[in-house]
Amino acid sequence: MIPKVVPPLTGLSVLVTRPRHQAESLCVLIERMGGKAIRFPTIDIEPQTAAPAEPCDLVIFASTNAVEHGWRLLAPNPQMKVAAIGKATAAALERVDITVHYVPEAGFTSEALLAHPELELEPGMQALIVRGEGGREFLRAELTSRGLTVQTREVYRRVQPTVDPEIIAALETDWSEGGVDVVTLTSVATLDHLRNMLSARGRALLETTALLVVSERIREAARNANLKGHIVVAPAADDASIAGALASWHARARY
Repeated sequence: MIPKVVPPLTGLSVLVTRPRHQAESLCVLIERMGGKAIRFPTIDIEPQTAAPAEPCDLVIFASTNAVEHGWRLLAPNPQMKVAAIGKATAAALERVDITVHYVPEAGFTSEALLAHPELELEPGMQALIVRGEGGREFLRAELTSRGLTVQTREVYRRVQPTVDPEIIAALETDWSEGGVDVVTLTSVATLDHLRNMLSARGRALLETTALLVVSERIREAARNANLKGHIVVAPAADDASIAGALASWHARARY
């Protein structure tokens, strides 16, 4: 008799905190893999008006949201090279027919991009960083220190959504009864907003719940916020990497 194949996320309830317009594909994948996806966006994305970019040698997109709200700023330039902080951002650029020349093989941080063996940074180059409001200054500072002239365009901002208190209360009740096994955190802002949105009861539940994060920076922020649950670090922020990391952790936890 052929044994029945059990989907890898069977029995796992995942709180998905991504912005609503970016969360659905991950939720569908979790459900396809047998898990339960609980949709609870902790970030709304608001577009920001930005001036068209001046001609440049290198443009760096810091996120998928930067692509969505900033790709039209680029002036045609056959000599311009395009870099993406991570593979999900690179895929977003490819969907709007922008060729990506540099993307880290692993990770999706400024440090990972700067370590790319083929990335050419020469003094005098003109660089553009397309990002969200309040983004990290590390990349800009590093490029400037290497003699590049750097301009930035902040094309969106992250805001905390307003949620009906009854929805939060229902979530926390379900959570207290074992209805949330792991919380996904794909940015420090998702963590900060989640803690702000929850009541004291919810924050206490969060302290001991397992977390899925997508960078060491978010892991550090979680520990600094006194969250004591197990932390799973996905290798990247795309849906497949998150779901794969959840599946590996869930398999180990079951045996």
